[in-house]
Amino acid sequence: MRTDEAIKTDIYKYIAASELKKAVTGKVSKRKRPHNSTKEDIVISILANENGQIQIATVNVNIYVADIAVDNQPEEDTVRLEELGSLASSLFDVFWGPDSEYRASLLSQRVFEADGTDEHIINNKIEVKYLNE
Repeated sequence: MRTDEAIKTDIYKYIAASELKKAVTGKVSKRKRPHNSTKEDIVISILANENGQIQIATVNVNIYVADIAVDNQPEEDTVRLEELGSLASSLFDVFWGPDSEYRASLLSQRVFEADGTDEHIINNKIEVKYLNE
């Protein structure tokens, strides 16, 4: 059985070696977003982790994108959201871990406004499956 931390590490390694990591201005984190960051950070968290011979975990990968000023008002940066969302969608569509130790796929991708900040979040919900023998 894979622990939450082990699963986050698997996804972290996959993202850290990707074009998505190169495209963002911030960091990839398995914990919290860096304090007071205004960069394009990627944060990985576990929503569910069900044990069994086939272990299924649901993972959130959130990408933070700063709003832009339009007529002195913050509005979503649709161009940047589309660019990073497209990269993430391609990266997470279907992928395998090293030595096929897991299979993962994108369940959904949504963009929503981050509460209390002038940012939007690209939320990627990923299903990860491990075969435990």
